[in-house]
Order: sequence, then C-alpha cells, then structure tokens
Amino acid sequence: MSAQPMLERHARMQVALALIVRRARLSIVHWETRVARDALRALYREVHGEPAPSGQLPTAGGAAITTRHCQLCASVFVMLYRHLQLASSGASGQDRRSRSIVAMIQAHDLAQRVLGAEHSLDITLCWMLARDLRMGRARLRSCPQCQIQYLVTEQGRFDQGCPLCARYRSLGLSSLKVGQAGGSLLRG
Repeated sequence: MSAQPMLERHARMQVALALIVRRARLSIVHWETRVARDALRALYREVHGEPAPSGQLPTAGGAAITTRHCQLCASVFVMLYRHLQLASSGASGQDRRSRSIVAMIQAHDLAQRVLGAEHSLDITLCWMLARDLRMGRARLRSCPQCQIQYLVTEQGRFDQGCPLCARYRSLGLSSLKVGQAGGSLLRG
C-alpha cells in the first residue's frame, strides 16, 4: 500500500473533523472531503454527543443574511476568506479545492476572534458565502462614503448600499467618513 493514499485519507479526515467540530452540516463535510456519510454521522455523534442536524441547505448564502448586522459580519468573513485564499493562490486542481476549504475554516476562526463568538456566523453560512463568492453570486463592493468593503449578494434582502453607513443612519448619526490623513474614522 502506498503512503500517498493513506496520507490523503488522513488529510480528508482532518478537514472533516475540523468542520464537524465547528458544527458544519454533514452534506458540506461530505462534499468537501468525500468521507462516507455513515462515518461522518458517527464522528459527529461522537464529537457532539447528539445526531447531526438534517434538512436542506438554502441555495444561496445571501438569502440567509437577514439583518444589516449579519451583512457586516459576513463582509468581515468574506474579506478574511479572500485574503487567505489569495495567499494560497498558487495551488491547482484538487490542491486548490483543499486549500479553499482550509482558507474558509481559517477565515471563520479569525472572524470569530475579531467579532466575538456571539456575533460571528456559523460555519455552514460561511461555506455558502465562500461558495457564492467563488461562483460569482456574491462580491465585495467599496463604499464611496466610508471606504469599507462590504458584501453584496444576488439573493440578498438589502439594497446595494453600505451596511455600515445604513447602521449609522439608523442610529440617527451622520455618515461615517474616512479622513484623508492616516485613514482615521471621523463622524461628518
């Protein structure tokens, strides 16, 4: 037996475990790792002490973004994901796919650290957003007012406007502006 297939199986199981620990839906774990569904169900039950959730995934990640706050959190995740994916852009074929899922897991973890666990997105939504971004159904747009990049999706509930500026307006504050010197944020 060659060591290469054994190493590949081990790498797939590591990714499967990383996704299951973060409570990813098993359909996603199976899609990304090709590990048998029965093995994934058993692993999920062993890790969490309960069966994996079931049900159909939404067809588009943007449909699951229901608030401006969620749109801001999704924007943070997508910016981190794109940065990490660009850092590993030299990969090709199957290696590119495995690097993409690793970048998605890393971006999810970083977003949790930046936003706090209570404000971050679940791993399943992060996977759907990463998929939508790769497929061109989601993109980042720059706000001309505050200069941040924010997520825009085809299936989104919101107009194409900046969620941070919308948040400021909803609080009765004037728009957020980026100062010319040093990029500091100023209320205008």
